[in-house]
Amino acid sequence: MNTFGILLSPVRLCFFAYSALIWLLSQGVTGSELRSEVTLWLESGQAVATSQLSGRREIPLGAQEVVISTGTNGINGIVVTSRRLLGFSSRALTWSKKELDVNEKVLERKIFPSFSLIRTDRHLYGFRGVNGLWFEEPLGMREKVARFHSNDYGAVFITDERLVGFTPLLGGFASKPLGVHERIVGVDNENGLIVVSTNHRTLVFGTRLSGWEEFE
Repeated sequence: MNTFGILLSPVRLCFFAYSALIWLLSQGVTGSELRSEVTLWLESGQAVATSQLSGRREIPLGAQEVVISTGTNGINGIVVTSRRLLGFSSRALTWSKKELDVNEKVLERKIFPSFSLIRTDRHLYGFRGVNGLWFEEPLGMREKVARFHSNDYGAVFITDERLVGFTPLLGGFASKPLGVHERIVGVDNENGLIVVSTNHRTLVFGTRLSGWEEFE
């Protein structure tokens, strides 16, 4: 058995029952949204969203504001513009916005059934579809995102300095710094858990209740 298998096996045993419980809890949000509840389009200088519960909701765009991309999934819709991130929640029945820094560049957009993630050259942004709130996590000046792992219940960014996780039920992003000589040897993603094994420890994320759990 390789090193990754030895580290991961005890974690699977410890978290089997716990992950089953989390899976059951999560079905109220993710299990039923196999398709989007939100319809989104642009018209006459505004973004428009509709859902079965909310009817029509608009948010105006600025005179020089350019729409870069739009998308929907499950209970949330996202509009990325040259100035802002706009999020619509079919549960909160409203739009919310997050201003981008001057010259901040959007690099990646991920829309899941109950949350969305935006990665720029300066921040990680998370949108919680249940209540329509934005969260942000600044990146260091030289910090680079190397890998990304996700499921319907949460996601983990692996940078050259730390691990950064986000789930719909946490208060925001949760991070774990990596040691100077610590390196990633494997990642396992199943049962709503993302397990990151390094040469020093095993870290588990995605429980949706307490953030990171750590094992030597």
